[in-house]
Amino acid sequence: MLLFKIIISILAFIGFFNPELAWRMGEGWKYKNVEPSESYLKASRIGAIAVLIIVWLFFPNG
Repeated sequence: MLLFKIIISILAFIGFFNPELAWRMGEGWKYKNVEPSESYLKASRIGAIAVLIIVWLFFPNG
């Protein structure tokens, strides 16, 4: 379970610090010459924080 938390945390940190990269990994590869909107990037950062909180507070360590 700890490995799961670490992997999810790494992805969430990428989503928080570089939401455009996270968008390109998840959705951007499907389209040509498209950029994510500012509201999508802000929502991605908020979502990444929520994921970090949920994973580290509500999942057991063992």
